[in-house]
Amino acid sequence: MTQSKVYYIVRAVMGLSFNMMFTAAALYRIDIAKLEVYQLILIGTALEIAIFIFEVPTGIVADLKSRRLSIIIGLFIIGLGILIEPLTPFFMVIFLSQVIWGLGYTFMSGALDSWISDETDPIRLEHIIISGAQFYKIMSVLGIVLAAVIGMFDIRIALYTSSALFMMLGIFSMIFMKEKNFHPSSHSFSFFKRYFQQLSQGFSHIKNHTILRIMFIIFIFYGIYSEGIDRTYELHVLDNLGFRQIWDIPAIWTLSIINAFVALLGYVILHLVKNHLKESHYIYLWASSLTFMMVLGVLMFAYIPYAYLALFGFLFFSISREGTYPLLNTILLKSTPSKIKATVLSAFGQLDAIGQLLSGGLMVALSIWFGIQGMYTVTGLLLLVPASLFLYIKKKQ
Repeated sequence: MTQSKVYYIVRAVMGLSFNMMFTAAALYRIDIAKLEVYQLILIGTALEIAIFIFEVPTGIVADLKSRRLSIIIGLFIIGLGILIEPLTPFFMVIFLSQVIWGLGYTFMSGALDSWISDETDPIRLEHIIISGAQFYKIMSVLGIVLAAVIGMFDIRIALYTSSALFMMLGIFSMIFMKEKNFHPSSHSFSFFKRYFQQLSQGFSHIKNHTILRIMFIIFIFYGIYSEGIDRTYELHVLDNLGFRQIWDIPAIWTLSIINAFVALLGYVILHLVKNHLKESHYIYLWASSLTFMMVLGVLMFAYIPYAYLALFGFLFFSISREGTYPLLNTILLKSTPSKIKATVLSAFGQLDAIGQLLSGGLMVALSIWFGIQGMYTVTGLLLLVPASLFLYIKKKQ
C-alpha cells in the first residue's frame, strides 16, 4: 500500500470519527449535561489549554524521534479522551476529557502532514494535502449520519464508537504506516539538549522567514476569532433561530443535517480550490478570498432575521473555512525545511491555541455584555486582518 493511500485512509477515518464525536458531543453537552453558554466556551478553552501546553513539545519529539510514532501515540490518546466524556455529564469530567484528547491531537497535528510531505513527491504535495482534506470531508458525512442514527437510541454510544474508531486507526497505522525518508537526529548529546536546539532552530527559521513572520500574525487572529462561534453555533441554530420548532425533528437530526451539508459543500469547495490552484502564488489569493467570504457568512448568520437565510450564512461561513485550512498548512510546509517541519507546524498550532485561549475570555465577556450577535460581529471584524495580510503576501511574491 502506498503511503499516500495510508494518508488518505487516516484522514478519512479521522473525518468519520471526529464528526461523529463533534455531532454527538454538541447535543450531549446541551441536552444531557445542560451546559450554559459560558461553560460551552470554557470547554473549548480546556482543549486549547492542552494544545497550548503540549503542541510544541510533541512537535519537537516528532522531529527528533519519529513522526510515525507520534501519530500512533496521538491516535490512542485521542480515543482515550473521547471515551471519558460520556462516562458522566459533570462539567469537570467533560473539561478533563478535552484536555486529554487535546494532548493526543498535538501528537498528530504537526506530525501527520510532516510525515506525508517527506514520504511523497514534493510536486504532488498540494494535491495530496487537499485530497486528504476531501476524504476527510466526504467521510465526515458518514460520521454525522451515524451520530444521528445512533443518537436516536443513546447519544453516548456514538461517543464510544468514535473512541473505538480512533483506537482501531492507531492499530492500522502501526501495521501500514512506513517511515523511510525521515532520519532522526544522530547527535550524541542528551535528548533535552537536542530538544532545546530543535526548538531554537524552529523559532529562528520563523523569525528569519518573511512569509512565516506574517503567517505568525495570521494564525493568532485565526485563533482569536474562532472560539465563540465554534462553541455556540449549535445553540444559536437550535434556540435563537428556532430550528427545534421549525423542523420539528429530534435536535440530533437537525444538527446532523446541517453538519452534513457543511461537509458535502466543503468537499465541493476543496475540489474547486484543487482544480484552480495552478501556481503557488494563487494560494494567497484563494486564502484571502475565502477569508473575506467567512466574514460575510458570519455577519449573515448573526443579523439576518429570517431563519433559513441566517442558516445559509452559517453554511457560507463554514464551507469558506473548509477551503482555507488546507492552504494554511501547504504554505507552512512549502516554507520550511524537512528537519524542522513538525516543530514549525506545531509552533503555528500553538499560536492558534494561544489565540483561542485569548478568545475564550473575550468571547465569554462579549456574549454576556452584547449577546451572541455582538460576539459574532467581533468575530467577523477579527477575520478582516488575515484576509488583508494574505493579499499583502501575494503582492510581495
